[in-house]
Amino acid sequence: MENVFKVKFWGVRGSISTPGKSTVKYGGNTPCVEVRCGNNLYICDAGSGLRELGKEVLKRKSHEIKFLFSHFHWDHIQGFPFFLPVYNKNYKITMYGESKLSYSFEHLFSGQVMFPYFPVTLQDMDAKISFVEINKNEVLKDGNVLIKMGRLNHPGGCMGYRIEYKGKSFVYATDTEHFSCIDKSLFNLVKDCDVMLYDANYTEDEYSGKVGFPKTGWGHSTWKAGVALAKAANVKKLIIFHHDPDHDDKFIDKIEADARKEFPESYAAYEGMELTL
Repeated sequence: MENVFKVKFWGVRGSISTPGKSTVKYGGNTPCVEVRCGNNLYICDAGSGLRELGKEVLKRKSHEIKFLFSHFHWDHIQGFPFFLPVYNKNYKITMYGESKLSYSFEHLFSGQVMFPYFPVTLQDMDAKISFVEINKNEVLKDGNVLIKMGRLNHPGGCMGYRIEYKGKSFVYATDTEHFSCIDKSLFNLVKDCDVMLYDANYTEDEYSGKVGFPKTGWGHSTWKAGVALAKAANVKKLIIFHHDPDHDDKFIDKIEADARKEFPESYAAYEGMELTL
């Protein structure tokens, strides 16, 4: 395991879970991505996909887990109370995220597990849980793993992460809206990376309002913008992520096919998808 750099997708859907026959191929769970760098386990966001990952984690020998939170919208945190290791005293869990306004990261996060929204509080959980506040200018060095951060364009603020290990790099850039030109901050975060996960919630027609009503300012992007960024920043592989709840399997198949016409190394994320860098 020492030199393994693997990424596995446990939840790839945006906004709300979408179980059903039409989402079987790509899955209906909200964002949760496992990143393993040797013996280090990082989990990007705690959407509903985290529940199944928790079962898997309990089977492993390592009892140390690190969460990297992009932001605290419901679809990115709703799986945490159902993550079984938090109820096991043998686990050490470190949470990385931002404070917002005058509220600490811990205060913001604890809001979802309090009366009357949930019967168990953070204080009732048995694992050793600690909170580390970060900002966009920080670089986290964790042994031989380097984690860089960058601001994303999303209501309320959002953080992107670049994880570097053994000469390879993976970027988690969900929940971001493109500008009329390429976002310099995001460009710098993804430049020359091996794998870029990118929020492609909408098609161009959906975003502009040709289909439905305009989505400008909603904080999400399109696969075309992802392709443009990947080309400009010399990204090797583009992962289309944060699928819209109304996009069924056939619709996402088409998005992937269209993206590959412009950038052959484009892949629509699905639950259970694994990448080895």
